[in-house]
Amino acid sequence: MRPLRRPRQAATLLAAPAFALTFSGLIATPAHAATINVTCSPAALIQAITTANSTPTTADTLNLARDCTYTYTQQIAGPGQAALPQITSPITINGRNATITRDDNTDNEFRFFNLPPATRANLTLRDLALTNAKAGGGAQGGAIQLGFDTVVSLANTRLTGNTSSNGGGAISNNNGTLRVVGSYFNGNNTEAGHGGAILSSGATRVDLSVFTNNSTGPVTGGNGGAISHSSISSPFALTSSILTGNEAQGLGGAIHNNSSSATVTSSQIHNNNARTGGGIANFGTLTTNVQTTIRGNTASFSGGGIYNFGTLNTRNTVIDGNAVTQGTGAGIHNQGDATLNDSRVTRNTAAHAPAGLHNNGGTVTLNHTTITNNNPGNCDPSNPSATGCTQ
Repeated sequence: MRPLRRPRQAATLLAAPAFALTFSGLIATPAHAATINVTCSPAALIQAITTANSTPTTADTLNLARDCTYTYTQQIAGPGQAALPQITSPITINGRNATITRDDNTDNEFRFFNLPPATRANLTLRDLALTNAKAGGGAQGGAIQLGFDTVVSLANTRLTGNTSSNGGGAISNNNGTLRVVGSYFNGNNTEAGHGGAILSSGATRVDLSVFTNNSTGPVTGGNGGAISHSSISSPFALTSSILTGNEAQGLGGAIHNNSSSATVTSSQIHNNNARTGGGIANFGTLTTNVQTTIRGNTASFSGGGIYNFGTLNTRNTVIDGNAVTQGTGAGIHNQGDATLNDSRVTRNTAAHAPAGLHNNGGTVTLNHTTITNNNPGNCDPSNPSATGCTQ
């Protein structure tokens, strides 16, 4: 059987050393873990998870057959709408370059992993691909669904071509904890709802990962082509990652944030598309910093780079070459509270002025920030005006 190769685009976008990190401190293997070697059989993986669940106080490790493809045609009996038993104990799955997939020829709809709420289940996936899962019937989480007080950790995991009918094309984090390191999300979709790849209302941290060609739709109104995060208490953090070519029918081609604490650090938000907020749509509190670039994104109506209706703080951020095809604010459209520190808003283009930063009833503070070479206009007309902007 041919080895599963890491997608070429991900390998190009992130250098190999990023995927070769030691994940100590982020995803730890429990001490004294029982180990189960799983043969290359879909039934064997079902049995291995059942065995691991039977000892809920023991952290078990499942080693999959190297380069194996575990193909499923139907969901397992019982709750969870999944091909595999619900995860109810601490389990680590070492994929060893294996793939878990839904058969292309089946009409049955199911995800792979479900972690029921309040079980304190903890699932770690390493070196594994999850492909072609489909959660239908109004369900969220195409491949993985986390419930309240559960934990999922992904390291070098590839989620491609998964779909859901109502949010979280690949993953739905419903008040759990999601940790993603060195992973790749491509071509995931939610037909309605939000989060083409990830829908989250729980603590979510993403590092050194790539999101490409994820989407919401065709139903209109879906927000967050790659990621949609909404929470008043659980933080979202994205670091050293690339989000490119994602699309939302509603708000936020790459990211839709409606939380009290979201940060984007040292990341590239490039060439995404949405009705409003081509790169990012923010309705909560968002900080972008440390050489984050928001470039080449497109919105139909406003906010080609960023649409801000909440609190926005940029630090050392470049917002460049974004576009709005019918409205204003190709760089930033602000209706909230925006503070730009040591940042640049340049070369953005819109159908109507101003193309750089359009302040529409919000407040803007510029500290050591340049807004120039936008067409037509940098910040004028704005109401109130953006003090310190080159008109």
